[in-house]
Amino acid sequence: MQKAKQFKTIMARLRNAARLIAPIVFLLAISTVVIAQVKKHNIIGLWQVDSPQTGDALLANYRFFPNGTFKYTLNAYDDRGRIAQARGTYKLKGDTLTIIIKSRIERVGGELVGGSMGFQQEEIVLEGGKNIEVKQKDLTPIVLLIDWFNSKGVKGFKVQNNKYFQISADPHKDEEL
Repeated sequence: MQKAKQFKTIMARLRNAARLIAPIVFLLAISTVVIAQVKKHNIIGLWQVDSPQTGDALLANYRFFPNGTFKYTLNAYDDRGRIAQARGTYKLKGDTLTIIIKSRIERVGGELVGGSMGFQQEEIVLEGGKNIEVKQKDLTPIVLLIDWFNSKGVKGFKVQNNKYFQISADPHKDEEL
């Protein structure tokens, strides 16, 4: 009879231990799945702001290369801006993108002229000039939190107030600068 009581006591303790351990095992399993999902995000490619559709030119866009470098090109439809592109390095860790701008491409010279009606967005545009590369003095990392999404088969990410859609897995697609 004593052994039966001891057995029941041991079994009760095992059930209580299992109740305590089960949530921990469950949380470990979920965290493993979440970590696996985070690791599968691939940022390499061409990502355009606001639309997965392209026209004659690209809107503002990122190009992330496999060697850890990136190019951020400003809206090609803006015919007035002097800064055309930022270049640097990046690291993606989970949903955190860290970029360091190493240089920028600026347009110097040129003339202000009337924009082409129906073709250019503005009535006064900058025409001509040449692009030069300017080294960045401030190399402070810029840390951006990314929210990944997949909308109707189109991959993308949200960063600050912008949505970027993957145009191509090839970062060299339609590259001009």
